[in-house]
Amino acid sequence: MTLSETAPAAEQDPLLVEESGRVVTLTLRRPHRRNAMSTAMLEQLAAKLSDLTGRQGTMPGALVLTGAGGTFSSGADTGEPDWHDLSRRAVRRAHFRTVFAALHEAPFPVIAAVEGYALGGGLELALACDLVVAGEGALFGLPELGVGAVPGGGAVHSLLRRAGRGVAARMLLIPGERLRADELARLGAVERTVPDGDALAEAQALAASVAAGDPALLGAGVRLLRDSGHLDRTAALGVENGYWWQAAAAANREPSPPSDHRS
Repeated sequence: MTLSETAPAAEQDPLLVEESGRVVTLTLRRPHRRNAMSTAMLEQLAAKLSDLTGRQGTMPGALVLTGAGGTFSSGADTGEPDWHDLSRRAVRRAHFRTVFAALHEAPFPVIAAVEGYALGGGLELALACDLVVAGEGALFGLPELGVGAVPGGGAVHSLLRRAGRGVAARMLLIPGERLRADELARLGAVERTVPDGDALAEAQALAASVAAGDPALLGAGVRLLRDSGHLDRTAALGVENGYWWQAAAAANREPSPPSDHRS
């Protein structure tokens, strides 16, 4: 069966949701389009993230994002019929921003399992995760300038923070530039590389290990990680102090932080 023959079923359900213990895996499932993110896929992804982050009592311990068919995502689907309609592009952009905001606010760690390509919005989706596990030959890139756009989902900011200005400049400004996962791992933008084909299994094992921790402390840990990375040291220590007191209060060591305390 060819990819084109499987396309209609994939279009009807472009997001696969699987749960195993406290680990949830979301799989982008449009392999016939290299998991390019259509409006329907973005709507489903935004809705599912909202559902997961809003759960009461059954909160996941960790989330894995991956792609079907040996690739993560080739980015936004520029082949959609209304791609050049500015109002429709604004709708898709709103969905993208909802997804990225949900990942940033998720009270559990999010791990990307990357194989094949992570390009444009696909790279942005991977870098929006707390950890990136990738097959060593996976390719990452930002082709936006070559297709009449600029990145709009935080990839440049993430690359500047994770790997530095030089890497961000190479990927943004050099036409056709693609960096392998093993190179990005050396530069700090990918946390773990594995043999090609093993990224999902490794990410799920890592997620299960992480999810075994105390949910309240895990939530505080990921919020500390996300909220303090862009701050100077003084401000970051203030954020850290707040989360320290939250953890202490949760453990009944102190009901509330003294207003004049300095950690």
